[in-house]
Amino acid sequence: MCGIVGAYGWTHDETLSSMLDWIEHRGPDEEGSYLDRDAGLMMGARRLSIVDLEGGSQPKWNEDETVGVVFNGEIYNHGELRERLSREGHQFESECDTEVLVHLWEEYGEEMVSHLEGMFAFSIWDRETETVFLARDRFGIKPLYFGKTDRGYVWGSELPALLIGGVDRTIDPAAVYNHFSLEYTPAPQTLLEDVWKVEPGQSVTITDDGVETRKYWDLLELETGTRTTSMAAAADRLRTLLERSVEKRLMADVPVGAFLSGGLDSSAVTGIASQLKDDQLKTYSVSFTDDRLDESDEARLVADHFGTDHHEVDIDLSSMDLFGEMMQYLGEPTGHLQMLPMYALSERASQDVKVALAGEGADELFAGYPWYQHVPEHKRKVDFMPEFTHDVAGAVAQVAPVGNKHLRYFSGLKNNEEMLLNHVCGFTTFRPEPDEFLRTGESAATSGLRANVGEVTAEVADPALEQHMSTYETGYTLPDYHLYKADHMSMAQSLELRVPFLSKEMVEFAHSLPAELKVNDDDVKRVLKTAVSDLLPDQILEREKMGMRPPVEDWFEEEHDSIETWFTREKLRQTPYVDANRATALRDAHRRGEESVGRTLWMILTYVAWYHSFIDEQNAVV
Repeated sequence: MCGIVGAYGWTHDETLSSMLDWIEHRGPDEEGSYLDRDAGLMMGARRLSIVDLEGGSQPKWNEDETVGVVFNGEIYNHGELRERLSREGHQFESECDTEVLVHLWEEYGEEMVSHLEGMFAFSIWDRETETVFLARDRFGIKPLYFGKTDRGYVWGSELPALLIGGVDRTIDPAAVYNHFSLEYTPAPQTLLEDVWKVEPGQSVTITDDGVETRKYWDLLELETGTRTTSMAAAADRLRTLLERSVEKRLMADVPVGAFLSGGLDSSAVTGIASQLKDDQLKTYSVSFTDDRLDESDEARLVADHFGTDHHEVDIDLSSMDLFGEMMQYLGEPTGHLQMLPMYALSERASQDVKVALAGEGADELFAGYPWYQHVPEHKRKVDFMPEFTHDVAGAVAQVAPVGNKHLRYFSGLKNNEEMLLNHVCGFTTFRPEPDEFLRTGESAATSGLRANVGEVTAEVADPALEQHMSTYETGYTLPDYHLYKADHMSMAQSLELRVPFLSKEMVEFAHSLPAELKVNDDDVKRVLKTAVSDLLPDQILEREKMGMRPPVEDWFEEEHDSIETWFTREKLRQTPYVDANRATALRDAHRRGEESVGRTLWMILTYVAWYHSFIDEQNAVV
């Protein structure tokens, strides 16, 4: 696991050094870099040593040093690839997974990525053809940003490194609208006009002729809901895939632990890992003082069940003392409420281990969130009504003095596209619309958000709304929200997080299953629960999902320095596109108990702190 940076079009030693310094937390063990002044290429890596501790220095080169790579991630099938490439005459100098990449490039060129199994973001430099090749894993587990400057192109694992590389800091209003609609910015957008995310399953080729992008793997091209199988057969196959995936993600020359919330997904991963490891597995969980949100009893139950060495981190309002520190590692803000607990949890785990397993991905693949039941159920109840009634409700919602949120929700039940759009924007939970506290001049139609949703509903042939929701959330919400949180908060503490549910086999299998094997009116994640029914205690199998989230609604009723420092009328007024008066009014209404808008206030808080930390050049830390 590492962090990478690079630029093409110019070289500058101090700039490259500063970019690498920014991502030191991603790889505190070692630094390596390369500059080709004649070609105008520079790239480097900070290394967190996980595999082949002595032989994994970067950049890695082929035999004649014409192809080099800097790499972030893990290639779980590097052993098989090494054997195959050796038979073709390629020579290796280490046991590190990074080295297979240069030889794959020699053998297959841009098609090399189709041979990889793992999580990755890397840049290859081919000296003979003067070609830069960037690629990101299929599911966006590892981040990769790409930007344009006056001098050329720049890329890296974290957005602030690109700011050091000279990208313009102009904020994109369409991205701001999407950010406050979704609680994240959907790829390829970032909040900056001249910086983009390399999308999951995408590669980028840079030459003197320009830039070309290619999707080497596309979620929308998968067969969805077409597999004919029984529950028993599907569960048996799922168990086999999960055990295989966990085993591969235990590959390391350093200690490996697991995050354990007490929910189904992390408990399943913990149980299988405990059975596969020779030594005692270390597990880590969060404890909330608010009993409504606390899952520590369930986590302890699972830890005792599998005999793990278990550790807990307490989270309460005082944990907001970490907010300013945490924000230094967020090149993009997010409304994810798990950011702070994940940051604190990663800090504790990093004291013992360099790698931790986590359960991310299962909810999206196997319909684990409660809305996979509720939203389709509401849709079915109004299917008999003509479409124009939804249009009328939407029009009335714009002017109705009361009940407008319920009218807006009803209008969104018109069809799958409208329902999915309303769901992903949080309107189904009656969260305030962005226009209530922003001034972007954008809408879902102009920001690209409706186009993203429309593409999913058009391309997924299975008419089941649950499948459309799953596909959208796997393609956008998972990488840009959940995996972004997992990566940036764990790597802030020099901890590698691995996600066994996100193997290529697992994702393709999950998408092939019909919706009824995943969810019905009685239960969610049906096939996953069946697959691990003999592994986990009944109390874990039968409990409702909670999620590791702090009580921000309560926190914003209180005063804390981290909130009061950033949530001021002056800072709000200085932050682009925020309506300071309306944002202040929202918080005042929340504190009086007239509104419950803690999630929205959290989004505003992180956006304002991000702007003043990274973008406002008078105060920015980079």
